[in-house]
Amino acid sequence: MAEKMKVGFIGCGGHARGSNIPCVAANPNLETTAFCDLNDEQLEILREKYNPKYLTKDFERIFADPEIGMVVCATKPDFRLPIMEAAVKYKKPLFVEKPLAYTKQDIYKMVELMKPSAVPFIVGFNRPYSPIMQTVRPIYTRNRKGNTLISYRIVGEEAIWPPEHREAICDRKESTVIHETTHVFDLLNWLTGLVPKSVYMAGGGHIDNIIVLSYDENITATVIAGDNGSVGYPKERLEINSNYGTIVAEYFTELVVAGMGNDSGIKTFPYEFNNKKYDDGFISLRAKLLKWRKELTEEKRSVGHFEGQIPSINKGHYEQHEYFRNAILSGSPIETDVIRGAIPTLTAWSAIESWQKGEALNLDFSEIYE
Repeated sequence: MAEKMKVGFIGCGGHARGSNIPCVAANPNLETTAFCDLNDEQLEILREKYNPKYLTKDFERIFADPEIGMVVCATKPDFRLPIMEAAVKYKKPLFVEKPLAYTKQDIYKMVELMKPSAVPFIVGFNRPYSPIMQTVRPIYTRNRKGNTLISYRIVGEEAIWPPEHREAICDRKESTVIHETTHVFDLLNWLTGLVPKSVYMAGGGHIDNIIVLSYDENITATVIAGDNGSVGYPKERLEINSNYGTIVAEYFTELVVAGMGNDSGIKTFPYEFNNKKYDDGFISLRAKLLKWRKELTEEKRSVGHFEGQIPSINKGHYEQHEYFRNAILSGSPIETDVIRGAIPTLTAWSAIESWQKGEALNLDFSEIYE
């Protein structure tokens, strides 16, 4: 049996503990070896749960460790550039969570740093790696023709956010367009094989918006991105209409294809809830979510962390970590590289500017390709 690739984590907050770390720990080809964070309490919790080789507050120690084969960075976006600089210095493969940065200035620095580097590097836009989206894209590619309308719903519930997240978004006005809607921008770019040529956004600005993206090849995409809904209803939905056919992906659990010949039909994808696996489709999942939300107490709601309590949907986190491991070992090009990781954030900033000006803006990414 091949030796496991050892993984070091830098930034062990809520996202890392709820996604990155469990995905690595569940992978028989990877080993959780070291954790780096400034929060002693978080580190001790991780020590008890995962028994790493060591804990540290010095991120360079992880990069300098010759046993570490992959570093996962889930710090806040405003401290990701120094991590990337260390990866280049130590020539260490690096997985960086999205978004890459809060500012355009940092984005351009990151592209300038990583593009000429031979260091394996990937951005944590996971949705294209999910089993359902891996099924959608070839169907879309085979059947798309002429005018194409794509809509994506990604609507959560601000009322159940953790207090620290609510403070960041609602009080400090850190935009969910940057934090989350960039996921959808990347997915749409990957799905179409294109980058948008214009963007228009209306709504609340930093939260609760409708965004229209236009692409070449007569493709128009609309994104409904908000947190004024209920988690009692599934959060995400993709719909594609093209060439008298329809593709609907319901919250990563059910795919419906109509009017597309042999591709037409219904396929379900498994999810987990209360330590049980289910493969019974969207309607059953919807009923579970509704029941869970109705029974959610005010005490639990005020804490805002629900790892292991809410149905677990496969959005491709595990698959992306495994993809990166294979790319490191094979030396193959990384699909979600620094350029592809930069474009959604630059699109988000233009969307915000569009909202401020009340007009559609043309997009130009030539600077990061040069």
